[in-house]
Amino acid sequence: MTIAFLVKLLAAPLMIALASLAGKRWGPNIAGLMGGLPLVGGPVVLALWLTRGPVFAAEVALAAPVGVWANIVYMLLVGFASARSAWYVAIPIGWLGYLASGLLLNLLGLAHALWLGLLVLPGLWFAATRWLPRPSAAPRVAQLPRIEIATRMAAAAGLVLSLTAAAGLFGPTLTGIFTGAPIAATVIPAFTFANAGRDALLLALRGFLTGLMGFTVFFYVLGYSIPSLRAWAFLPALVAGLAVGLFATKLARRVG
Repeated sequence: MTIAFLVKLLAAPLMIALASLAGKRWGPNIAGLMGGLPLVGGPVVLALWLTRGPVFAAEVALAAPVGVWANIVYMLLVGFASARSAWYVAIPIGWLGYLASGLLLNLLGLAHALWLGLLVLPGLWFAATRWLPRPSAAPRVAQLPRIEIATRMAAAAGLVLSLTAAAGLFGPTLTGIFTGAPIAATVIPAFTFANAGRDALLLALRGFLTGLMGFTVFFYVLGYSIPSLRAWAFLPALVAGLAVGLFATKLARRVG
């Protein structure tokens, strides 16, 4: 069993478990924040580094921020669809929007457009604070049994293994766009919506949107520093991503 396979199998599911436990302790908004950070995308790029080398990993990292636009489409569609649909309808609707948006960005050749990647930051801000529907009431508290945590981890592992297996078919550009695939934003919102209701879902989605600001910064720092720092590039990228994600969440709470 290789290190790369262990990264794919364990890293993202462990991060999902931590985000789920944080949500149980501090609420769905914090679970969303942690899920929006590169808890899944980071392990995906690390696994690709180990299997395909730093050049491929850098190309993937630099395409990831533009792919966040597809995440914005996903979050908004899930948020609006949840008003009339159950989780098993709202989530697939979001995924259809995500895939269509990601493929369109790739078709238009915009995956490495720095200006479009940087515009993601204000786009996330407006999506979180202005466009996403607001909760109508305080969400009810939901239990988080161990079997649910295990199920969330298994779902995350399956999605990560599928994405990394498809990387050879996609190539670095399309893989980069889909590195931000809403894996955590599928697993956590689905369980949150089913067990705690729409208001908790909307809070989680808002957390995801603000957390994705840290995701964007993480991948830009990672992609541009890989050539000089090699594997050490993950450290400043993680620090920058966490700092931006936490700052954005704190600011969004004041505005909201």
